[in-house]
Amino acid sequence: MGLATHLRLGLIWLSLAATVYVFFESHERLNPTSEFRRAQNDSHRFTQALNSCAHSNDVQPPIKEQQHWSSDENLTVINRDFFEYLASQLRDTRYPGVETHTRYVVAKTRRKYLLNVKPLRPDFGPVLNDVTSFNYPIQISRCRDPIVRGGPSLFVAVISAPKYFHKRDIIRRTWQRHLQMQSDLNSMNLAGFGFIVGLTQGDDGIQKRIEDEGKTYGDILQIEMIDDYYNLTFKVVGLLNWVNDHCSRVDYVLKVDDDVYVNTHNLVAVMNNLNSSEHSMYGSFAEGLPNRGGKWYISFEDWPWSNYPTYFRGAAILMPGITIGPLLAASQTTPFLPFDDTFLTGLCTAKAAITVRISDRFFVGGATEVPEPCHVYTSITWLTDSVAQLNNSRWATENFYNNLTHCTLNDPGGANQTVNSKKDKFHFIFSTRADGQ
Repeated sequence: MGLATHLRLGLIWLSLAATVYVFFESHERLNPTSEFRRAQNDSHRFTQALNSCAHSNDVQPPIKEQQHWSSDENLTVINRDFFEYLASQLRDTRYPGVETHTRYVVAKTRRKYLLNVKPLRPDFGPVLNDVTSFNYPIQISRCRDPIVRGGPSLFVAVISAPKYFHKRDIIRRTWQRHLQMQSDLNSMNLAGFGFIVGLTQGDDGIQKRIEDEGKTYGDILQIEMIDDYYNLTFKVVGLLNWVNDHCSRVDYVLKVDDDVYVNTHNLVAVMNNLNSSEHSMYGSFAEGLPNRGGKWYISFEDWPWSNYPTYFRGAAILMPGITIGPLLAASQTTPFLPFDDTFLTGLCTAKAAITVRISDRFFVGGATEVPEPCHVYTSITWLTDSVAQLNNSRWATENFYNNLTHCTLNDPGGANQTVNSKKDKFHFIFSTRADGQ
């Protein structure tokens, strides 16, 4: 092999080694946790092998031969094929944290930071998403100021699809009515209530009906975005922005889907036992893993890791009002995921240092067509499969709290004990767990 061939091979190996070093060195500086280093062992061994080959050739390549990458303060660019190879080394390793995820997406998509958008929290990093420029074609009243004599103040946001008029009507006549009664009794202060909808495609008169509905009830908050399952993250961020501007002093925000029934007795009892000044979020743990097929599909390229961070089942979550600003700031600096529950309660909570507090009874599935009395007694919210079940949940709840039906449970000694719905309160326990590790 001639000298010229040796020189060419040396240049190739050294250029590749420099590229690998820049890629991994930037990630190590930004997230130098031991877990991340363990997840990258195979890739680091690959880097070391390339460095060894490069150093064996005592040749200094010309400057122009080293330009396999370029950089400015916002972006590092490497060869696409080479990036895909490096990304493949992350496949099925453990999720390393929100900061590394952010840098991974920025590198993968070659995104520029939005330098013309003012950061809500400069300490959260550069801006990726403009989260403060939403338009709201239909609005609701801003939250009423807290009433000192009442209990904790609450804003309720029901995530609803534009065409689900019947579900909204049932909610108004059932658990929203119960919640207003609790507020009238000073158990809590219902500071605001709204159904959150987007825009429709192929309107078919739906927009006009929504406008009329908003005028009739004054409880429709419409965000100027196409209402679609894969836009739910955008919809939730639009909600956070509105609440941050119009309900900043509220004690709690309940975000709930329109197919969920809320046991207002248990919700109010829980709020009165929590501390609204804590940077926490409350809900039920989701057992989801990255799905490589079906409705919740996400590719290895978009999410190479084997697990998601700890997150809630997004159909019902309770947030102290003081967390809304930090969550909005986190959404401004974190790449969007199509799954709003993973994005908001998994990624943004970690970015904003908000503790995830879990109760398996906060959001419950598996209710019968007419929920059993013990299900009512031990649940804060539950999923319904139909409008009929949503309405039946009302009667099941009213019958239980009026002592028309009864729940019998085993006490610690093994004896049966019938619950007194007027006096006995179920004790909901919220725990924490490691962030997806």
